[in-house]
Amino acid sequence: MTQQYVPPPGHQPYYPPPTASQRTNGMATAGFVVALCGAVLSIIPFLGIVAWIVAPVGIVLSIIGLTRVGQLGGRGMAVSGVILGAAGLLICMLWLIGLAAATTPPSGSTYTTPRSYSAPSYSAPARSTAPTTQAMPSVNGPFEDGTYLVGSELTAGTYRTDGSGGSCYWERLRDTSGEFGAIISNQAVSGPSTMTVQSSDNAVRFSGGCTWTRR
Repeated sequence: MTQQYVPPPGHQPYYPPPTASQRTNGMATAGFVVALCGAVLSIIPFLGIVAWIVAPVGIVLSIIGLTRVGQLGGRGMAVSGVILGAAGLLICMLWLIGLAAATTPPSGSTYTTPRSYSAPSYSAPARSTAPTTQAMPSVNGPFEDGTYLVGSELTAGTYRTDGSGGSCYWERLRDTSGEFGAIISNQAVSGPSTMTVQSSDNAVRFSGGCTWTRR
């Protein structure tokens, strides 16, 4: 008959301490998992921006795991985490370089902002930019072809022509620069016609061989 062994009173059973193979390098495992997630996210468009944060965290955790390899093991897991994290960052950089290249215009190309343009009601004949030098007429006229300053050479009011000179043309001007934008209003007329000069006008120009007189 076999008797069961009973330890004497006060005797505690002995358990051997865990070996390195029985313990787990948690930092190495965490670093590998986080770095793997960063590498996977880096290849997905638009979600790859998250890899800029996840991949470096995986690298840091894996490096910490490498410092504990002598006590806990897990060297392969930690090294793999560092490699995966670096690969994720590299893919993110390639995405960034490609995006910059796609949004940068080719060298030598130029772009001109389109401008709106309103067609004039009448295309005036070529003219000099300076007022015509001629004998000073009366402030009431008659006025022949030329440019006259309002106030000193010509007064505001309504002017009339019989149109006997041909195709008559007049312009009311903001200034005498000769630029198209200086024209306040203009018109080409044939036969008897009238036009009104405002006191706010800077100058008036007549052409076409007609004679204008203030009414």
